[in-house]
Amino acid sequence: MKLEHIGIAVRDINAALRHYELLFDATPYKVEEVASEGVRTHFFDAGGTKIELLEATSPDSPIARFVEKRGPGLHHLAFSTENADSAWKRLDELGYRVLGDGPKPGADGKIIFFVHPSDLEGVLTEFCAE
Repeated sequence: MKLEHIGIAVRDINAALRHYELLFDATPYKVEEVASEGVRTHFFDAGGTKIELLEATSPDSPIARFVEKRGPGLHHLAFSTENADSAWKRLDELGYRVLGDGPKPGADGKIIFFVHPSDLEGVLTEFCAE
């Protein structure tokens, strides 16, 4: 398992893009909307680990609620896994609060699921597979 990406929730995507474009001297290599989650993702390559800027596309989306409650900033860490279904089942059997009814399609062509932050030291953690 390895760190796949770091998700950062943003309030103002234009300001965030200016900062990260200057930081990495690059533009996002991919922008994608995940309508089911009310989010638009902007991916940067940070030397083999991706930085995913998360922009809410509706005021009642999980990202909009996160930014409203906590402000912009670190939203989640994502780790790659070989098989999302077996990883979901394993973590569920171990007693972790896996969110949702099972893995689902996410951004960047991945199959994803999340573990509740209170189970992992306050960090929302995503697992993703090809």
